Amino acid sequence: MTPKNSAKMVKLVAWGFIGFAFIWGLAPYQAVNAPSRMLLDLLDLPYGDAAPVLDRSQMWLSSIGAGLVVAISIMLLGIVAPAVAKSDKKTVQVTIWAFIGWYVVDGAGSVAAGVASNVIFNTVFLAAILAPLLLVKYEFTD
Repeated sequence: MTPKNSAKMVKLVAWGFIGFAFIWGLAPYQAVNAPSRMLLDLLDLPYGDAAPVLDRSQMWLSSIGAGLVVAISIMLLGIVAPAVAKSDKKTVQVTIWAFIGWYVVDGAGSVAAGVASNVIFNTVFLAAILAPLLLVKYEFTD
């Protein structure tokens, strides 16, 4: 994949992450949080066994998580995608390690909390962002 195409894919994934964060971020707003409740229920299989109302911790932690996903997405759009387009291998390597770190910590915590199904969804997110970062064919000019 060319650096230009890889950068476009990073941007596409980042916008997808923002969409996910928007839905997740609705959690504390009782009047409009049905999409967030459905998402949280889906991530904690089997689907359909969630409480009809989110508790304070679920709403609070969803706000934190969604905010962090937005922040990471903005960095992907403003720092990582331009770096990929310029064949900045160091930035790509750090991004890969950052996402692997997230995957390990989030996955281990999910399993410890009894929500191992979240690892499945995390794997999809990890593959989505790692694919354009690992498949880029660098164009060095020096």
